[in-house]
Amino acid sequence: MEEKLLKVFKLADKLRDNQSKVYAEVQYTANEQQRLELIIRNKKDFSYIEKCEINLTENSKIKWDKIVTLFETFVGGATSE
Repeated sequence: MEEKLLKVFKLADKLRDNQSKVYAEVQYTANEQQRLELIIRNKKDFSYIEKCEINLTENSKIKWDKIVTLFETFVGGATSE
C-alpha cells in the first residue's frame, strides 16, 4: 500500500507541474475507517472532476490500481473540457 500511496503523491505533484487546467487534492481522515480521498479538481472554478475514496483498512489493490491509472491519465493531458 505504501508503494501505491507514494506513487499517487508523485503523480499529484507531476499533475500540478504539467497541467494548467486541473490539480490533485489529497485528503486523509484518521478515524476508524482511515479514509483517503483523492480528487482531481478544476483550477479555474475548483469544481470536482473526479473523486476517488479508499478505506485504508480494506487495502484494495484493484482500487489503488484504478486511482494510479486515473492520475496517470490526467498527467498525460486528459481533461473534461
